[in-house]
Amino acid sequence: MPPFVSKYATAVVGAAAVGTAEAQGPDAVLALVASDDEKSFGMAPWFLTATCTPEVRAGLVAETTEGWHNFLTQCVGTTAAPERDAPWIAAKQVING
Repeated sequence: MPPFVSKYATAVVGAAAVGTAEAQGPDAVLALVASDDEKSFGMAPWFLTATCTPEVRAGLVAETTEGWHNFLTQCVGTTAAPERDAPWIAAKQVING
């Protein structure tokens, strides 16, 4: 989502670099943070701590459906639709073994 990428890029490389990249389009902003593994993989934890409340993060740690739905609605800004639950359940199974 370009707005989140822009916020992360600003936090990582600064507003001046993001402003220059924005003039070229969203792909240029994405390139600022996808240029190396540290920046690329750093976006997920940044997003979680910058956009989610401690309560939402606790719900994810607890692995509850309510926690997942709160993450979707309160952090990502989307709906908690049933079709989003299956990939979440599959990811939990892979992570938890």
